[in-house]
Amino acid sequence: MDNHDELVYLAFDLGASSGRAILGRPDPAGRIGLEEIHRFANTPVKTDKGLFWDIEALFEQMLQAMRFVAERGIRLRAIGVDTWGVDFALLDENGEMLERPRCYRDGRNSGMSSRIVERIGAVRLVGRTGSMFQDITSLCQLTAAAEDTPDLLARARTLLFIPDLLRYWLCGSVVSDCTVASTCQMYDAVRREWATDILSELGLSAEILPPITAGPAIAGTLSRTIQEKTRLGAVPVVVGAGHDTGAAFGLCNTEDLPPPEDLVIISSGTWSVLGIFVEEHLQAGVLEPTRFGYEANPDGSLRIIRNLTGAWLIEQCRKVWSASGVDCSYETLVAAARAAAGEDNASAIIDPQWEGFTHPTEMPAAVAEYCRSTDQPEPQTPGQFAQVIFASLAESYAEAISELREKTHQPLRNLYMIGGMSRNKYLNELTGRRAGVSVIVGPAEAAATGNVAVQMQAVKK
Repeated sequence: MDNHDELVYLAFDLGASSGRAILGRPDPAGRIGLEEIHRFANTPVKTDKGLFWDIEALFEQMLQAMRFVAERGIRLRAIGVDTWGVDFALLDENGEMLERPRCYRDGRNSGMSSRIVERIGAVRLVGRTGSMFQDITSLCQLTAAAEDTPDLLARARTLLFIPDLLRYWLCGSVVSDCTVASTCQMYDAVRREWATDILSELGLSAEILPPITAGPAIAGTLSRTIQEKTRLGAVPVVVGAGHDTGAAFGLCNTEDLPPPEDLVIISSGTWSVLGIFVEEHLQAGVLEPTRFGYEANPDGSLRIIRNLTGAWLIEQCRKVWSASGVDCSYETLVAAARAAAGEDNASAIIDPQWEGFTHPTEMPAAVAEYCRSTDQPEPQTPGQFAQVIFASLAESYAEAISELREKTHQPLRNLYMIGGMSRNKYLNELTGRRAGVSVIVGPAEAAATGNVAVQMQAVKK
């Protein structure tokens, strides 16, 4: 039974595959207890114009979760929203969306990062933004919009990243924070300012970019319209950890963990974001910008990150197997993968970042195709596929850790696994052996926990 006098925090944690509404209850010792009250799917919609997020449906699911809270008589101290990075919506002069946000996997972004580098120069772009050279960045998407839909872009007056858009619909505040801004390749996380010169050279307007908050803050309170729809009162809405990975990494610089020079962190969901804490950018040219970049933590500090494929491969395989009536629970697949280890048809190592895994018709067929093209045995059973995928993920983690050791001259002997994939003990074991690290398992709901922690900081100010 709920304690109606208890003050509770509501975290919306939206990933590229699903979203959750989670209640956070801090105890007197500062530990945060979590209760998931609503879960919903997040699937992009393909049209003849491209690949889009059904953002209105996601927001309606958020409202439904808030109604559940109201029905239980729970008093909310604050609400926070975190999501995946890079994607955004464009609003017109009336604050209305010009079109649904495009998904970072939209085909029109293909090859855009190389074209931008040709125009700006690799060294200058890295030095100014610190972002990885990937076709999915907001800068690539905005440049693609300028070429593909120039009339629409000309009508844009405001750009809001996904968490900012959802927060705007909750309370009307137009604001962003450094965690999500640092994913976009338009923000200088060291100087904490928009890289307006880069945008100008690409013929893009910086006037549509939102202001950035400095640390956790209250953006506003639920609008009257949202209060009426949800039957909640004027609950504060917090800004400060809009990027799910930023929220998760905000938990990891603590005294009970190894020191930064000896710690690698992997926050793993659909993507696995591997990172280490640093005080400043390394010397230009040390890191390969197609492999590594910089992002900001909620307090504004920096981390070096490598975006790697995470649960995407196995999740897409599970969809195919499930449709065929195959038992594909994680427990079953992990056990089957262990049993398949050592079998010839489970010995392949694939590149999880291979382009063919981005938009496959069927993921098992894409994995088999990769194995054929590289003269490796093809897996035949779900267990063999799972073994190939888990071993390949572990190998990609190990390669990134080895490269970071070489580039930073830090020992990095410990790996802190957080996020949903941290519960995969077999993957942790494979990674520990291949990377030569001691694996420490952290919270599976790291982003939601970090989201609540930032809310607590904001309301105490």
